[in-house]
Amino acid sequence: MHSRTALHSICRRCISRRQFSTSRNLRQAVQHDLPTTLPPPAGYTHVTNRALISLTGRDSTSFLQGLITQNIVSTPDKPLAAKGGYYAAFLNAQGRVLNDVFIYPSSAPEAGAGSTDPAYLIEVDKAEVTSLMKHLRKHKLRSKLSYRAVDEGELAVWAVWDEADKTRWTEIAAEISGKNKGPIACVDGRAPGFGARVIASEDFAASGRGDEFRLPGDKVPFGTYTLRRILHGIPEGQGEIIRESALPMEYNMDLMSGIDFHKGCYVGQELTIRTHHTGVVRKRILPVQLYGVEDGLPESDTPLYSPEIKLVLPPAGANISRVSARKGRSAGKFLAGVGNVGLAMCRLEMMTDIALTGESTQYNPEQEFRISWEADGEGALEGGEVKVKALVPPWTREFIMGGAKNGDTPKAQNEVDAEQADRGQEVLEDIDEEVKHSR
Repeated sequence: MHSRTALHSICRRCISRRQFSTSRNLRQAVQHDLPTTLPPPAGYTHVTNRALISLTGRDSTSFLQGLITQNIVSTPDKPLAAKGGYYAAFLNAQGRVLNDVFIYPSSAPEAGAGSTDPAYLIEVDKAEVTSLMKHLRKHKLRSKLSYRAVDEGELAVWAVWDEADKTRWTEIAAEISGKNKGPIACVDGRAPGFGARVIASEDFAASGRGDEFRLPGDKVPFGTYTLRRILHGIPEGQGEIIRESALPMEYNMDLMSGIDFHKGCYVGQELTIRTHHTGVVRKRILPVQLYGVEDGLPESDTPLYSPEIKLVLPPAGANISRVSARKGRSAGKFLAGVGNVGLAMCRLEMMTDIALTGESTQYNPEQEFRISWEADGEGALEGGEVKVKALVPPWTREFIMGGAKNGDTPKAQNEVDAEQADRGQEVLEDIDEEVKHSR
């Protein structure tokens, strides 16, 4: 591991760009109506926490191209018509995530009959529709386009999966999206075999129109989809991908096919590209196993959901620390969970066996980690403690290690500068942790 950088070597500019605040209020989720079984191998559900914005007009393609992390302009090897929908993000000028979205090319009625103007549907966290529309208005300027929030009940977002036939979704999504009218679909590529996204009416399945596309299994509650998403290590929405704080690569948007590193300029591109080419992503979102303080370290390398295990869910933003340490650097932060599984931002070289730079790490396979939190004194937050184990999905490990293969090669000066900046940020985080524990 790199030695800790001396405090006096941190520049004032780094301190002024602090990425987080330890004073952010913790939010404790109350667990009600937990899934009683594991997600079925095949099924579909109405994704009720997502909403849609319709965008149409002559300039809509170039407008989106300058705002999102994905490339939506046709290329010779990948025409726009073949792309279908795709996962992407809107960033602010500092490269922080504003919203995680899916973008669907569509034939919006606002374009008018016979119109050749491009049109899109933007899927976003339902609680963020107003904020995203303000962002669109800020950048619209003289662009020839219009946008509106799609009324609830007009269209809905559906998640569909079938683990017995994971490859069929590419064909089905192309089949659905190839029709001039009716549902719009795309493969949900955030994890291998995760399924497809379908934009259709709320009565899509009940009306029998879903039969045309061979919907698999049965309709399941939204909570089952959430559990399945967490088991796959997929964050979603600004309750988990914190607005104006999250860095896209720390939230796995690179490995979830949400970033095109070859496209032209867009808002927030500079930091994203610099991190991709010269930096090391030391923290990432991972699925975690929660277990009791009296229990031993779980042996499984995959998250195991047990509905019969009753644990108090840690508040979002709670720090993860070593069980044996009273104070010191935070190993990560808890984000969200269902029952005894969750998502957390984890320092890879502390909580996993992944070595990012080819040097020694702080990882110890016998080391346990905990999440402890105190009551807020107002009854809204109860104190508690659970232990936590970070788990690395195979596709995540393959992606990270594939990008770290050149870790032993001599570093260019810009790479050295980037690593020094990383270490400077780590020292800032250590200071915050020490201040917090001294209170």
